[in-house]
Amino acid sequence: MTLITESPAWFILLCCLLGAGYAFVLYFRAPQQDTAKWLTRSLMIIRFLSVSTVAFLLTSPLIKNIDESVEKPIIIIGVDNSSSLLMTKDSLFNKNTFPGRVNEMVSGFQPKFNTELYSFGDRVSKGFNGKFDQKQTDISSFFSEIEDRFSNRNVGAVILATDGIYNSGLDPYYAARKLPFLIFTVALGDTNLKKDIYIQQVRYNKSVYKGDKFPMEITVAMDKCEGLSTLLKISQGTTILATKEIKAATERYIQKTTFLLESKEIGIQKYMISLEPVEGESSVLNNRQECFVHVLDSKEKIAILYDQPHPDINSLRQALETSDRYEVEEFNLKDLSSLRTEKYDLIILYQLPSIKTEYNIEPLISSGKPILFVLGTQIDLNTFNRLNTGLIINTSKLSFSETQPILNDNFTLFTIVKADKNIVSEYPPLTTPFGTFNYGPMAEIMFFQKIGTTPTKMPLIMFSQGTTSKFGIIAGENIWRWRVYDFFQRSNFEAFDEIVNKIVQFLIVKDDKSLFKVKVNPTINENESVHFEAEVYNATHELINGPEVNITIYNSDKKAFPFVFSKSENAYYLNAGYFPPGNYTYIATVKVGNLTYHKNGSFLVVPVNVESVNLIADHNLLFRLAASHDGKMVSPDKMDSLVSMISGREDIHAVTYLSNRLSDLIGNIWIFAIILLLLTIEWLVRKRNGI
Repeated sequence: MTLITESPAWFILLCCLLGAGYAFVLYFRAPQQDTAKWLTRSLMIIRFLSVSTVAFLLTSPLIKNIDESVEKPIIIIGVDNSSSLLMTKDSLFNKNTFPGRVNEMVSGFQPKFNTELYSFGDRVSKGFNGKFDQKQTDISSFFSEIEDRFSNRNVGAVILATDGIYNSGLDPYYAARKLPFLIFTVALGDTNLKKDIYIQQVRYNKSVYKGDKFPMEITVAMDKCEGLSTLLKISQGTTILATKEIKAATERYIQKTTFLLESKEIGIQKYMISLEPVEGESSVLNNRQECFVHVLDSKEKIAILYDQPHPDINSLRQALETSDRYEVEEFNLKDLSSLRTEKYDLIILYQLPSIKTEYNIEPLISSGKPILFVLGTQIDLNTFNRLNTGLIINTSKLSFSETQPILNDNFTLFTIVKADKNIVSEYPPLTTPFGTFNYGPMAEIMFFQKIGTTPTKMPLIMFSQGTTSKFGIIAGENIWRWRVYDFFQRSNFEAFDEIVNKIVQFLIVKDDKSLFKVKVNPTINENESVHFEAEVYNATHELINGPEVNITIYNSDKKAFPFVFSKSENAYYLNAGYFPPGNYTYIATVKVGNLTYHKNGSFLVVPVNVESVNLIADHNLLFRLAASHDGKMVSPDKMDSLVSMISGREDIHAVTYLSNRLSDLIGNIWIFAIILLLLTIEWLVRKRNGI
């Protein structure tokens, strides 16, 4: 414990002199003849101590304490809770005995260690219920979870109990490379090759357009079936669309077959892929797989007009072509003879109107087509400002600045998931016209500009509604850098592509003038919860969220599931939870004043059967994981040895943390009590002796 004060050390002497002077004046200069000297001197000492202490406390002294805390090593246990563990010959052990072994191991680590138990499958959960009901296995998500939760903690070791089979997420070996923890593995499952045929993989477009012919590539695997054959069938309802006989040429045989199917009806179409079983097959659960294809009415056509080539144009096109719903064409101003405006659902004007080439944009504006402007160093700002796009940029001379995006927290036209606030803030700057940005009160700003380190309220990406058209404006060039940055940081283009696709989707979508809107994904996996969004408008088309919104979901047996929406800032949201596979319809209602609005719709919950595809445990992965993190792989019957193995390691031990804590001496209750006691004693003695 150390005493700290901001005042110089001689202030303590000054406080003592103040106390001594006070006592001297009170008792020595005016002595009482009838009072004993020892009593007077005692009172002088009491007055000296109390006054000196109070004076010293006025200098705001602090006490520095060193606190010591001991953290026991943390043992993190992750247990595979996926359904594949109940599909092999050791399923009885996994279901009946293994959960007890896990609890015994947890108890064995106590009280020397702190234990944290997790289970994982398609999601990571605290604890382990032993139900083995997860529809997918994502081991990498478990590693991500413990990295986030236990960074800079005293983690002794990580124990991973799984069969090594994963069908979602990253490769666990590479996902665990950045973990600084020891990793021990418990090898579950069966590595023996069994007689089995199964659909290993199906690749197809999730969305196609009516009348298109689309490929469906099916990979069939046959284990220990050399010389045997099976019949692969694709059917839709009771109609068989295609068949192919597959014969195994080796003990472990894999064959890819591609079928060309035609989309004839609009809506969600279900295709059944099946394999005829062979005699003695270990499991037939993986002989069938359902596929769902969303057949759309027609593709949306997009025209990109430009004066000079630029990498931005290719980046925009590549982002849009990741979606099957768009067909993109490019037109140079020098070659517009084939452009027919009426054919397109959206027109992108890249740095048009241009300062180099004259082009009359007025017909495009009056055509009623939605338009996305991309501004840059070649933009003719004077002409642009006369187009009534909802944005006017005033500048004394044409100059440019480097601006980074800031996501507008109040933007509500649509949501972006992959491109969150942190990702967007890291994007490289765009080259933006420098000046004063004036926009109308109805403009919706998606990204603001940050110039250098200064955030502004000037729009970088915004939307507005003209008299005849919807406008989107990207107020800067070199947006291609965002796409490249995504790839270097995350090895994909998902965030950038999402931004571009959401912008285009909003501009193309026809305005829904109804006063009650409900949104839900048309197809949902059975291991995903069903999310609804709703919006309610008053007569002047302003968002409100005062009335209560109710919804009733019906399954194919007409069983009703009623829910009430939660209210967000100016809309409604509902997480209806998980539903078993099947077709569902819904009716949503809201009462605004004396009027009641209804919305009907449907969605499909599709089964997830990936757990039954591969049942051969990958113990080699578990061995490599343990070896690369100074751990060891053990079998389930030797799980108890992990307790002694980890307890005996000298590098796993408790950690003592020292921390400095400052406390205000003036607030110490004991100091206050002592001063009060001294003054009380002095007052009582003086009162009793008439001093």
